[in-house]
Amino acid sequence: MSQQSDCAQRAASLFRESYGEGRINLLRAPARINILGEHVDYVSYIPTASLPFGSHEHQMVMAYAPLDDLEVEGASTLADYDPFKFAFSEFADEAGRGAGWEEYIFGRPMPVAHWSNYIKGAVLYSSLRDPDKVRKGFRFTIDSTIPPRGGSSSSSAIVVLAGAAIRTVNNIEFQADQLARESSKAEWYAGTRGGALDHTAICISKRWHAIALSYSDNTREQVPLPGEDYRWVTFFTHEADKGREVMLEYNERAAVSRLMIPVMLGKPVLEEARSLPEAVSLDEFAVLHPDAFHQCEKLFPALVRDRRSKMMKLRNRALHHFSETERVSAAVRLLHNNLNVDQEETVRELGRLIDQSHASLRDLYDVSNKEVESLREILVSDPAVYGSRLMGGGFGGNILALIRSDDVEKVIDRVEAQYYGPRGRNCRTERAVMVSTPGDGLSETRI
Repeated sequence: MSQQSDCAQRAASLFRESYGEGRINLLRAPARINILGEHVDYVSYIPTASLPFGSHEHQMVMAYAPLDDLEVEGASTLADYDPFKFAFSEFADEAGRGAGWEEYIFGRPMPVAHWSNYIKGAVLYSSLRDPDKVRKGFRFTIDSTIPPRGGSSSSSAIVVLAGAAIRTVNNIEFQADQLARESSKAEWYAGTRGGALDHTAICISKRWHAIALSYSDNTREQVPLPGEDYRWVTFFTHEADKGREVMLEYNERAAVSRLMIPVMLGKPVLEEARSLPEAVSLDEFAVLHPDAFHQCEKLFPALVRDRRSKMMKLRNRALHHFSETERVSAAVRLLHNNLNVDQEETVRELGRLIDQSHASLRDLYDVSNKEVESLREILVSDPAVYGSRLMGGGFGGNILALIRSDDVEKVIDRVEAQYYGPRGRNCRTERAVMVSTPGDGLSETRI
């Protein structure tokens, strides 16, 4: 039985144990693997792009069925994620029918961390968008081979699945790219202010391809990737804490990128980015650019409240945005022009770009940490690894490595002996390693 079928079977079995027999729907969302273009999907001042794909081998599966009441009830096969239930009325009145999404989200405090927030965001977004059509809720169960808080976007997979479910049970038609855009905004409910990278890869990926996502004009281009001779392997370090402090770290970078750099940069070119101040505090920013500061207060109230005097880096963040965007462009050109000419050399050059991306995330964006660096050092010292980098939001999570298929088990054994074993862990029993090839996006599935 395939891993996808196993996932569906576990989700369906839990559904019947929790809610009884009856007809259920099954939806699959792949793990998001991002090759290049990290922390640029929320940048507003230059055209940026990313190069992700959906995993063929790893996914989250939702088993769900409609409810006649406006309620949602959910459970997970993962023991750390307790069952929950909520009624739309708990927040629909607070949001207000007819209220704009941004008006509502940016005017409310950050919720207490809980996995139900990702479901609530998807449901509430759809309810506010189509108030006359959303008449039913749903109950669901989830099984997943995507590590939670691991950098492969399990949270965005939940949002996408819930968004698809609430639309389906209410007979609301939708397109995959539309669902991706709306899901990215729906996830703001949980407290982050990210972009649409994860959701787009989850929704519209294609077998053996990556997606070149251009954020300035919202275009998507399918880009061929190396085939059966290579594997994309993620090694899980530790859960990236999504509590309040790390959430503020994410949102600090989003505020700097969306609001602070654009008004202080003036001319959005690399030469000007190098002349930006190294850092500025929100107190200083308020004096220099009061209108932009007021916008920051509206979009990032917790950040302004808690970090007004903290020096926030500008120059290094901008240099990462410029260099990471160029790496994506270089990779797209390389894959289009050279993949069928010299596959091995193409993969080696792609690996070099991946290594450069990690250096930028570590040195300019400050989202790496000691555990990430320890594991990555083991990987990059292995000649079988073409390139390796931190993947996802950072502060822990997954490290991506591009490896020839024949060498994958050997590399995993080495990482087990040098990283996991000395820490009293076993990467195979805890499923800390995901081996992927490029696969399709959101789809219905079956047992």
